Amino acid sequence: MRSEILNLLACQPEKYVSGEAISQTLNITRAAVWKQIQSLRESGYEIEAQTKKGYRLVKTPLSLEEWVLKQGLKTQKLGRKIFCFDELSSTNGIAKTLIQQGVEGGAVILARRQTAGRGRMQRVWESPEGGIWMTVILKPQLSLADAAKLTLSTGVALAHACRELYGFEAQMKWPNDLVYQGKKIAGILGEVVGEWNTVQTLILGVGINANLDRKDLSPNIPATTLKQIVGHPVNLNDLVIAFLEALESEVESLEKGDIEGLRERWLAYAAGLGTEVQVERAGQVFKGIFQGISTNGELVLEVNHWEQLFSSGDVRLRSLDGYI
Repeated sequence: MRSEILNLLACQPEKYVSGEAISQTLNITRAAVWKQIQSLRESGYEIEAQTKKGYRLVKTPLSLEEWVLKQGLKTQKLGRKIFCFDELSSTNGIAKTLIQQGVEGGAVILARRQTAGRGRMQRVWESPEGGIWMTVILKPQLSLADAAKLTLSTGVALAHACRELYGFEAQMKWPNDLVYQGKKIAGILGEVVGEWNTVQTLILGVGINANLDRKDLSPNIPATTLKQIVGHPVNLNDLVIAFLEALESEVESLEKGDIEGLRERWLAYAAGLGTEVQVERAGQVFKGIFQGISTNGELVLEVNHWEQLFSSGDVRLRSLDGYI
């Protein structure tokens, strides 16, 4: 009912739609129309009402709204099916359930908050309301080796969306963190579901510290939020739309075999390129000059004039205060 009322209002932008017209079109009472309008206002929709004229949609919410996302998306595959929840334990967990039920590739799961979000290596991922906690289900035409590069594609798409929308120097810290001035804004977790040769399904979990305050996050991690960076709350729907449109382009490019292009685009957003970084892997710490990534997505580190490749590990960037 909410979506149908919004559709009626959106069909005549800048004009008023009478309550009588809405009630007749949807076969509901005027009182029911008023109740739905009030509910929409409580969700953040700015709807103007004038006696004898009716209602006019003035502004949509900054918070995640399925109707707003569907109105704005221009993608061919990604986000054609959207599941938006107030609260979930984990969007990746729900994605796996939906895959078992036969959901199509390109489906997107969003939660306004998570109670059991996690990042790489089973680390806890704080997911309070105000962030973007989402999972994209992909069924790409790729080998397992190339599918592993989709986390790089996701990083490129996310950094591109943030720079386009907000104009700040968003960067990727290998392997899967979006950062600003070395502080983490977002993380990416890619997982293969089932046996790749038969299921060919991969899920991309993305967590973005968007409209959060620094106090909402653990003081023990070097993190920041989009709200802190740009100085005001951002429109979460605009960011999801921009990200999904950029990701669809990146997935299509990878499916066409543009691996070198992906590497070059990722390097254009790379944090710490050409500087000394610290890599921790399996309890060992390596220091060297970050030279880039290989076509397989491995980190290339120059250690004592020798190049060393890393397929996994944690990178810490050098700052005036040490490594972050």
